[in-house]
Amino acid sequence: MKLFKLAPLALLCSATAFAGQGDQVGNSRYSVSTLNAHAYNGVNVASVNAHLKQSISFAFMTSIRAGIEMGEADFADDMEDLIDDLDRDDLTLDEANSLIERFDKVLADAGENGYVNLQGGLELPLSILWKREIDTISFSTRAYGNVGIKILDDKLRYNPVQQSIGTNAAGYIKVADMTEVSLAYSRLVWNNSEGDLHAGVRANLQSLGLSKQVISFENADSDDDIGDIFLDDYEDGRVTSTQLAIDMSVYWAAKNYNIGLTLSNINEPEFEYTKLGQNCADKTEQFTRDNCYVALGFSDRIALEETYIANSYATVQANYFNDEYGISLDVSYETEHNTPLGDREQWMTASVSASPDSIFVPNARLTYSNNLVGSKLSYISGELTWGWLGFGAGYALDKTTVDGDEIPRGGFINLSISNQF
Repeated sequence: MKLFKLAPLALLCSATAFAGQGDQVGNSRYSVSTLNAHAYNGVNVASVNAHLKQSISFAFMTSIRAGIEMGEADFADDMEDLIDDLDRDDLTLDEANSLIERFDKVLADAGENGYVNLQGGLELPLSILWKREIDTISFSTRAYGNVGIKILDDKLRYNPVQQSIGTNAAGYIKVADMTEVSLAYSRLVWNNSEGDLHAGVRANLQSLGLSKQVISFENADSDDDIGDIFLDDYEDGRVTSTQLAIDMSVYWAAKNYNIGLTLSNINEPEFEYTKLGQNCADKTEQFTRDNCYVALGFSDRIALEETYIANSYATVQANYFNDEYGISLDVSYETEHNTPLGDREQWMTASVSASPDSIFVPNARLTYSNNLVGSKLSYISGELTWGWLGFGAGYALDKTTVDGDEIPRGGFINLSISNQF
């Protein structure tokens, strides 16, 4: 099993769904108005009170998602070739020099410009809404996971005695999974002839599992052992922390427009990562012990001890809608923050949606999204909704070259099924 084929295993370990690009730019997170009031994880919580009639309602929502984002450098096939060549013991000096020249360039480029973020899984959230005369109490659940792979590059060297090449280059894998239970309260605080002002607060109890591993390319020479040790190391090294994150929102609802502001993670909860390079000599498995020492060798480039701080950030949202034609224009902007994998995000989005008054024509939305920091990728995405069934897909406008062909650096699909009663 090659290093990059470990990704499906990591995704299976990392809970049941993800909050990657498919969630960031494909769903209703950045819209101040949503067709499904139960799909409010990440949406301005005060908006829920503004658009519901008095009732108690329940919903189960199933969402199947898959997505990928990659850096400018394509390295997966080269790394698999490298792992094969590192296992050879019949290299002449000329063959070794040729391989060293090739892979030194590939590794340097991959270390500088290469990464892969994978998202995928299944989400089964439950939500309950109790709308009273002027306020709303709501409860919801969700789960997600995310895997990131980067390259720690190092020079290759030739061993004339063993007739082999060696390197300390390695893959750096980080896995994050979260299960969240949220309780929210929102209410009308002021109104006049122009519109209504609502405010809300949400408490999110988050159980976040964080794990990271360094897997040496030189030791990745056994199909069975790598997978087994990856799973053992993940299970042994995964650190789970449970913290409370607080969000606060305000929302102005007028006849043909809405404006919202959400402050997320205002208490900035902290979560611990797996510690690398600890007690290497005590590791019982040779593969795990070698990886431990390799991680120590990269202590100047990666954090052996790491704490993820879910830093606070603000999201401003606004939309304008035309009642007669069912057209809505939405924009949003958020301040910079970090994901559990350490990626920087600052999304700006703009979308147009149509809600035809027909059971035969689906609701549709087209969205442009741009991450202003970090990857700095732009996405185009679309979403179609037929009552309880929704389908969304998107792709990055930025390109990379894989096997000589230009392809988008990211893409995702999302299928959702909801049942409200």
